[in-house]
Amino acid sequence: MKKYLAVIRRPIFFIVINFFLVNTLFSLLPDRLGDVVYNIGRISIIFYAGWLVARKNLGGVWQSALAGTAIYFIDHVVLKGGIFLLNWLVRPQGLGLAAFSGVIISFVLFIPLAMIIAALGGAYASRRSESAQGRPY
Repeated sequence: MKKYLAVIRRPIFFIVINFFLVNTLFSLLPDRLGDVVYNIGRISIIFYAGWLVARKNLGGVWQSALAGTAIYFIDHVVLKGGIFLLNWLVRPQGLGLAAFSGVIISFVLFIPLAMIIAALGGAYASRRSESAQGRPY
């Protein structure tokens, strides 16, 4: 488990950077292009987490899928939901608690998508390592 957490440490760092820096900087783009850039980054990081788990031989496709779920949990529930909870603590009469509930519901609904993306990353890494083993050196 320690190796697993050590390997997904880098994607966790990238997801925090994506949430705070990329999301903030690109929110200034017109026509909601910032949301598109942010979500492309999110998908890429989840794919990378699955790829990294398989590449470091910490597991197969299922472990890669779990890495994607962990990364998505940190991104969506901890960071985005945490911001809504902080908003609710500062302003209890606001909609922060309702927004946090929406984050939890959307997390549950999109877990399969995060698992599929990370599993694809793991399958890609596994396939590449198998094909590399067949090459003469």
